[in-house]
Amino acid sequence: ARIREDYLRILRFFRFFAWYGDGRPDAEGLKACARLKDGLSRLSAERVWSELKKLLSASDPSRALLWMRQAGVLTAVLPESEKWGIDAIHGLVRTEKDLGWNADPLFGLEAMVPPDAARMKVLAERLRFSTSEGERLKQWALTASPESKTTETELAKRLYFGNRDGFLDRLRLALAAARTRAVEDNQAMLEAGGYSRLLGFALKWEKPTFPIKGADLTELGASPGPKLGATLKNLEKEWVDSGFAMDRGALLKRAAKALEA
Repeated sequence: ARIREDYLRILRFFRFFAWYGDGRPDAEGLKACARLKDGLSRLSAERVWSELKKLLSASDPSRALLWMRQAGVLTAVLPESEKWGIDAIHGLVRTEKDLGWNADPLFGLEAMVPPDAARMKVLAERLRFSTSEGERLKQWALTASPESKTTETELAKRLYFGNRDGFLDRLRLALAAARTRAVEDNQAMLEAGGYSRLLGFALKWEKPTFPIKGADLTELGASPGPKLGATLKNLEKEWVDSGFAMDRGALLKRAAKALEA
């Protein structure tokens, strides 16, 4: 009866267990949550997401999420997790503790859902994410995860043209997954070392400023239009491919030759 007064009590049941529970949840409470889970659809999206964020902010929400899944509650509020699963959460929690990362509810969510930009857009709209939350989820989904053997030079190029936050989330998830597998897999231990190296680089990386602007090309005689834009874009790519080493003078010489062609 109390659940029917406010179906948010179902999510609070699991949130309290995530924060304070030990052993198994109360059996009768668990049965009631499973039986009345359809009532969750009556709640506003804002209340559901607010409660999920509190649950995912617990130091270890993995057992609560497991019971939510068994009761059918997780699928009711987060259908995207159904075929993707929550198996990565436990390893993620352990990595957060080992490396001193703060619990991050959006990061925990990313570990449970597929990196599909279209589906993440639907999820963000359904749960009424803030603009920044929706953007972070989108960039994570759109960013291809680097391999552990990627060089810092190559990662710098990808960071320049990509989204740094998307890469940071991808690298953290990849590192947590590799650390989890490393318990029984020596190759995964090497991968974890690679991802740790790349994450450290990405955290310190600052985007360099391209030293050439369109005005520089017009001073060389270029007319505003598609050719100027294409030349500028090609120069920028060449600069990035050089490891950002080409200076302004070298770039202007390349620009002059390109405009003569």
